[in-house]
Amino acid sequence: MGSNMAEAHPVGFQWVMEAKARGAQVVHIDPRFTRTSAVADRHVPLRAGTDIAFLGGVINYILSGELDFREYVTTYTNASFILSEGYRDTEDLDGLFSGYDPDTASYDPATWHYESSDDGGRGGPADKQQGAPTQLGSGGAPIEGGAGDIPNDPTLQHPRCVYQVLKRHYARYTPEMVERVCGVPAETFGRIARAWTQNSGRERTAALVYSVGWTQHSTGAQFIRAGSIIQLLLGNIGRPGGGIFALRGHAGIQGSTDVPTLFNLLPGYLAMPQAGQETLSDYLEKITSRNQKGFWHQADTYMVSLLKEYWGEHARPDNDFCFDYLPRINGDHGTYRTVLDMIDGTVFGYFLLGQIPAVGSAHGRLQRLGMANLDWLVVRDLVMIESATFWKDAPEIETGEISPQTCRTEVFFFPAASHVEKAGTFTQTQRMLQWREKAVEPPGDARSDLWFFYHLGR
Repeated sequence: MGSNMAEAHPVGFQWVMEAKARGAQVVHIDPRFTRTSAVADRHVPLRAGTDIAFLGGVINYILSGELDFREYVTTYTNASFILSEGYRDTEDLDGLFSGYDPDTASYDPATWHYESSDDGGRGGPADKQQGAPTQLGSGGAPIEGGAGDIPNDPTLQHPRCVYQVLKRHYARYTPEMVERVCGVPAETFGRIARAWTQNSGRERTAALVYSVGWTQHSTGAQFIRAGSIIQLLLGNIGRPGGGIFALRGHAGIQGSTDVPTLFNLLPGYLAMPQAGQETLSDYLEKITSRNQKGFWHQADTYMVSLLKEYWGEHARPDNDFCFDYLPRINGDHGTYRTVLDMIDGTVFGYFLLGQIPAVGSAHGRLQRLGMANLDWLVVRDLVMIESATFWKDAPEIETGEISPQTCRTEVFFFPAASHVEKAGTFTQTQRMLQWREKAVEPPGDARSDLWFFYHLGR
């Protein structure tokens, strides 16, 4: 869903075709008929943006028929955990969750917690923890307390257990609703839901693939969350042949988090140090907790390994592994904050590489107005893109918000080299860094980004 894997990820798709040759069913659910559709066992077209209703229908199909992999669900998910008495779902509050404040149009999540086994209760304002927006890579706020502290019902019959709350919430997503919203006939939807459940469970697993068609959608997070619920209910997470495969549209998207190039991440999704974190201990105290599991439980080991990789023999325990060499961030320096700062007149220049915010980012008008308020803009791309020509052909020229005669931004366009015209590392779908040699020389004045910044620095 949300993917044209055959064309966008042909190397990975060869294994889909190998699985199909061995008897696997391939179903492509997408508004368009693409090459992926052509080789799938079934193509199911649906209205663009309605994936959430289709997925909700599958969840309802599983829960209403109790077709979940029960042993897996009770052992490896939170389905049996009991929610606090104060929690109310949308079914109880006419479409709203508990904690909504109409004056601020925001939620207080104080009731969105599990019931506590201790006398003091759990989940009040004093216990609420939030991760800083600039520490997205840190896995969020640590979850205090283990699963053993949370009352649960292994039979999944308690009216406030997660399973029953989920069941009530998704009861509205009937095949008839799916047909009305998605345009998928109820009979077709039923066949897909049956195939998904019948190919899951103790003896079989099913994989869900999505790409940027989901990631970049305005409700993409809900799409992905709903897909995760399905795969967890059917026992398709963490088992051979199952899982959710997030295929990026371009290696740069993968590399931005793994290499990384995002302002708030170090390699491996480790958070960037914040201003005020003077020592390695200060940093680790903010991103780890004794109750965290998996990767983040070993964050200290990963961080020390990274520092040793950076500084080699100079990174030693007696100098905090050269932690003080790392820069610090002091707030949100992401794309949208930067655009707002452009409009406010506190950002005067901008380097633009490998993206087209004028037409490719959320709120294109805001992006164009921000770029129109710069002193200078450097654009490096393969062709003359809209972000380099917005000053003369943006829609805001017709409305009078941007004038070619008075636009203050001086645009410098530099032709860039494509991925086959430069040597360097490449992060592929499996998240392995590979070295690629230059295949051909870039034409004319085109140069690689590395060449550009090296000579700019000189």
